[in-house]
Amino acid sequence: MSIAVTHSGPAAAPVPPEPTPAPINYLNTSHTIWSWLFTVDHKRIGLLYLGSISVFFIIGGIFAALVRMNLMSPTGAILSEDAYNRAFTAHGVMMLFFFLIPAVPGVLGNFFIPLMIGAKDLAFPKLNLASWYVFMLGAAFSGWAVLVGGIDTGWTLYPPYSSRASQSNVLPGVLGVFISGFSSIMTGLNIMVTIHKMRAPGMTWGRLPLFVWSLYGTSLIQLLATPVVAVTLLLLMVERAWGIGIFDPSIGGDPILFQHMFWPPTRGAGLRTRCVRRRSLRDG
Repeated sequence: MSIAVTHSGPAAAPVPPEPTPAPINYLNTSHTIWSWLFTVDHKRIGLLYLGSISVFFIIGGIFAALVRMNLMSPTGAILSEDAYNRAFTAHGVMMLFFFLIPAVPGVLGNFFIPLMIGAKDLAFPKLNLASWYVFMLGAAFSGWAVLVGGIDTGWTLYPPYSSRASQSNVLPGVLGVFISGFSSIMTGLNIMVTIHKMRAPGMTWGRLPLFVWSLYGTSLIQLLATPVVAVTLLLLMVERAWGIGIFDPSIGGDPILFQHMFWPPTRGAGLRTRCVRRRSLRDG
């Protein structure tokens, strides 16, 4: 009886497992510039705001550095009196209207509010994207005004100097701030509706994180106070363009009226801070 002997070849090398593809997220879903410019993803829009306000923060910081370096000498080290006023105004406009105001709602609110309440996105994604474009449009007007010629009124834009006497780029600067106010209104409305209507089941008002409450208060101020400031700036532009007596006392206006209409958002922001602080002390 014969036995067949077979000679087996070398063992086949094991096939390595195919690499697991990276999960799709808001960063790698698409890499084209158009996917960012036309996105409705709340995280991407938050990053668009972050990139934009970072640029304005740098511009405002440069003007702040010029102001501080000029103060090294009692008589002004590098800037003339007029240039100092324009640099100081440029710093205030960039830092306040195009960095400080949109920073928390536009960046942190867009990115974190849906995540913290269990929503997939904000209530109005397209309105959210539109708010960024409106913000950039306003920034373009004000940025041009402060960089090409400048504004010498100070960021508070007090009349009658801003409405009658100043020979700087007051109109385009004020127009840019006026336009950017609509972006704040859109963002505030979006955040309020999202918190009201898109909370996860079981996420009651008493269980909302303190950050969500603070953004809710901020959004309420944006909806109620920003239109008042917008009307004030509109009246300022009307007086400057057509000489209608609204704030200038020499033509029948009242300059104190401007201050009564301009400052409520600051007072409201302080009230919101005190309310949030009282709640945090009570819960802590």
